Amino acid sequence: MKYLKARQIMTKANKSDKKKKILLIEDDAAIIDIYETVLKAAGFEVETITTGAQSIEEINKISKSSDNMPDLVLLDLILPDMNGLEVLEKMRKNDQTKDLPVFILTNYTSQDLMKAGERLNAEKFLLKTDFTPSQLVKVVQERLKH
Repeated sequence: MKYLKARQIMTKANKSDKKKKILLIEDDAAIIDIYETVLKAAGFEVETITTGAQSIEEINKISKSSDNMPDLVLLDLILPDMNGLEVLEKMRKNDQTKDLPVFILTNYTSQDLMKAGERLNAEKFLLKTDFTPSQLVKVVQERLKH
């Protein structure tokens, strides 16, 4: 019994020590490089996806195994093959990913886009031009605090 309790405590400690995982859905190589660099330097694990189709594949993988579950998704709206809102809509229709925290990260300022993001439960709508990479890291850290 003591062994089991000690093992449970160690498992909880290991989970809390695990790096938080960010899924960055972005197609611009320069932006990927910048965000990936600052997020990794801040201690996050970063997985990058560059197309909507790859994003949908990842959502399907997540639904089969929670091991791949990110702690936060940073989602660009303009992807080469589909709109990021379509990706977000598919996330919200999937039972495993419907509650994933998502920040829309874009250069487009449109009330319609913001409202669409709100309808799909995006937590934040961030304009890339309004946030330096280090400011983005602070916003992410704040969201993922214990």
